[in-house]
Amino acid sequence: MKYRTQQYENRKGFLTVLSIASSSHRSMAPRRIRGSLVPILLLCILSCACAATPSASTPTPTTTGATPTPTKQAAGTVLYQSNWSRGLTDWHASAGWKIKGDTLQTDLGENRTLQIPYTPTTSDYSVEYRVQIVSVPKDGGYFMLNADPSTGKDGYQAHILNLLTATQHGYATHPLSEIVIEPFEHEMDDAVPQVLDYVPGNQWHTYRVDIQGERALFYIDGHRVSRASSAKTNALSQGPIRLICGKAILNIGPIRVLSL
Repeated sequence: MKYRTQQYENRKGFLTVLSIASSSHRSMAPRRIRGSLVPILLLCILSCACAATPSASTPTPTTTGATPTPTKQAAGTVLYQSNWSRGLTDWHASAGWKIKGDTLQTDLGENRTLQIPYTPTTSDYSVEYRVQIVSVPKDGGYFMLNADPSTGKDGYQAHILNLLTATQHGYATHPLSEIVIEPFEHEMDDAVPQVLDYVPGNQWHTYRVDIQGERALFYIDGHRVSRASSAKTNALSQGPIRLICGKAILNIGPIRVLSL
């Protein structure tokens, strides 16, 4: 008995078909064909499985979710608070500062500066700081909270100026409190900065600057004493924020940055 084989190629593999060479043995053909069906079926199953399995080099599509919107902090949330026990390394402090327990104290030099080691991430925020005037040996002492202008944002300056000695002065001579936009020529015409007489004495006072968009508000012990607005930018600078003092011995208490 002789058989002749023919191979046909298809996209799933090779299938061997057996044909009968002699018509005299036709009755034996079905048994031979049935015996060869098992490997043929296995070959077909494996070929289908390989075709259905994704290639290892084909990247699996992933679903990218939308970027979550940052949750706004509740008003009054403390974002940063000073800790003098860690020293002043992070504060870029000038000469003339010393740590006394939980407070700082300046000497009588000018331009004694501290830079808050925190930058608010929102354009609406508050800076709160406690100050006590220990001694003013000569007229002209001052302290202020400043934020320099930045790209597309005006700065601001919250001043306590012209601190006076304890001697008698003219009736119209007083320390002053005010907040202004920097540069000053960007001040909004219909919101001229308010300059008020202010005599702080030797008590502790709480000073606060609120920044709301283009507006800056200055508070002393919870009372608003001055305001200013920019006519050029929709938001004010977020820093660096500095405390600058001079010509007076001051105690500086906790400094905090809060959400607004």
